[in-house]
Amino acid sequence: MKKLCLLLVFVLMMASFSAFAEIDPSSLDPYEIVWYTVGEVHDKDAEVEAAINAYLTEKFNCTLKIIKGTYSETIEKIQYLTADTKTPWDLITVDTQYANYVAKEAFYPMSDLVNEYGQDILAKWPAALWQAVTINGEYYAIPTHKYSCSHFYFAISIDQANAAGVDVEWVYDEDMEKLEKWDAFKTYLFDMAEAGAGMNGYITHLNTATFQALYPYEALTGNAIDPGVCLIGDDSFAGYERNEVFNQFATPEFAAFVKDAYELAQAGALPKDPDTSATMKKNDPAPSVQDSMAKRLAGYERTYQQDYEAYFPSYGFQTTDKIFGSMNAINAHCADPARVMMFLNACVADPDFANLVAYGLEGINWTRNEEGQIARHTDGTQWYLNTAYFHAFIIAEPDNSLPVNMVEMYEAFDKVLVPSDNVGFAFDESSILTELAAVRQVTEQYLSPLVSGLADPETTLPAFLSALEAAGVDVVIDELQSQLDAWRASMGF
Repeated sequence: MKKLCLLLVFVLMMASFSAFAEIDPSSLDPYEIVWYTVGEVHDKDAEVEAAINAYLTEKFNCTLKIIKGTYSETIEKIQYLTADTKTPWDLITVDTQYANYVAKEAFYPMSDLVNEYGQDILAKWPAALWQAVTINGEYYAIPTHKYSCSHFYFAISIDQANAAGVDVEWVYDEDMEKLEKWDAFKTYLFDMAEAGAGMNGYITHLNTATFQALYPYEALTGNAIDPGVCLIGDDSFAGYERNEVFNQFATPEFAAFVKDAYELAQAGALPKDPDTSATMKKNDPAPSVQDSMAKRLAGYERTYQQDYEAYFPSYGFQTTDKIFGSMNAINAHCADPARVMMFLNACVADPDFANLVAYGLEGINWTRNEEGQIARHTDGTQWYLNTAYFHAFIIAEPDNSLPVNMVEMYEAFDKVLVPSDNVGFAFDESSILTELAAVRQVTEQYLSPLVSGLADPETTLPAFLSALEAAGVDVVIDELQSQLDAWRASMGF
């Protein structure tokens, strides 16, 4: 029965797929594509792999070996594999250090490959995504098409607020100015803490992502905790010009934020442990979520049996580092990069194949719910590829953790999404490695305690800024500005 199911799925997909009809697989030598990506291993994986490989063998005379791990494990693999040219691999999910790996010639240039074998990807991906991954006129990765952006919110549990008798009408007020709503959010946190509403001893947690959400900025090194940023949009830091590089931690806005964090922590609204975060799983009243358009909120409500309302500190914005955070690159030493591109394009050309790679087999790994959406099994028989890192995310069907009309939501969201002025800028760290290492050591020491409310800003913030200055933050800022100016000139901006 299982073999029949596999065969049926395969036949249906073959009937719907014609993008590579001109490729004669018999003219190609057998090849195994080795792909490192983010996911989990489960009991029925072998059956999915068999179906994927039947498809790929028929189309391109190749097979796919997927090596799944956590995000952290995959990032560690990048560091190891790009330094070891002897271990064979073909494709890997890339992190925000993309430009540095390109500088080390770790990835295969893709522009010609995309033009020849990735025409469906080329046709369907927005220009901004290609611009972001272009370095010296060349693509070195395929970005995930999902409007990678920063759209950060707090999921306010209306049920828990009502039970505590705390007002949440402010959440629904769309006419409030940004900082007025931030003040209302703080009042809610103080009131919830006073009411003892946090069953785990806190209401939410704050971090650098919260600060960046409140005051949108592009981190020019690709790391949001590095000093050296530019404004995004018209409602961010005061006193700076567009494309002027500045230290976001030496601003009145940062001073106000860490003061708020400290006062909230003193009131019991934030965790006392630096390693503790508010989460839905722990039934915390206001966990924070990075989720464009709050598209997963309805799914969270079903999973955690809570009535949530999203509070967005600011608008959604797109940065180079967000796009860099979800891409797939081909090994510079890959023996058959064309075959890898054929696989990548097949995921885009054929939605049924995209579903297979993303979710596995119907009846074995997932079923359809009453609304007709894919619902992954949760008993260990699911196929789990983390679709946030799957380049064809928007091609595969949205599963039941996502809205049925997700694509339409994206199209509307794209009209209000605020892009950075410098999408595609990639900083070369090589000229200031010493200063940058020293600055990062300082931020590692001071930043987290400040933004999480665990350090008194009256004394710790001046110490932080002095230490940054001593470490060479001005050298870092100057080099960022110099490279940004040169890049913008080369782009004709």
